[in-house]
Amino acid sequence: MRRSTPSAHCALILCLALSSIAWTPWGAIYGSARDERSVGDQAADKQISLTIKTALADKDSALALKVHVYCFLGQVYLVGAINDKGFRSFAAKTAKGTSGVKKVTQHFVAETDTTSADLELTAKVRSALIANGDLSSTQIEQEVMNGEVVLIGMVRTKADAALAVKVAKSVQGVRKVTSFLIPSK
Repeated sequence: MRRSTPSAHCALILCLALSSIAWTPWGAIYGSARDERSVGDQAADKQISLTIKTALADKDSALALKVHVYCFLGQVYLVGAINDKGFRSFAAKTAKGTSGVKKVTQHFVAETDTTSADLELTAKVRSALIANGDLSSTQIEQEVMNGEVVLIGMVRTKADAALAVKVAKSVQGVRKVTSFLIPSK
């Protein structure tokens, strides 16, 4: 029987550690480090979002894909391009009834066939936000529907929120910008 050496144990531990890192999206690690919320708040918000999204998918998985659920400090934002008013109502009722939810904000628009243009606009807005050196845009999410940009997330200050709106409005093709950005200060 062969006996393992301490260096073999170290190599095994290193391999296991590196393999578990490979399963963790780098964006999630970086996002947590840059987030204005505590790790506990992030976890609670993620649980709220997942609970709501699961309930929506259980009711109708196709319609659930049209509703994006965001949660910041117990404030839920339901955003999407969906015509089904009954499902919109169900989404709001579900969110309001979810434990830990303090407030629900809905922003729905009519469905149109602008998906490819909206995807292109999303990339342009994201690039513009990242390119602005005065703005920490890593925690700003955006949804683009029918040329309308919705900004969601946590920012450091009210000035950062205003700057993000200004930057998004400056992108060619943006028809309107709605901000649900929450300043931490």
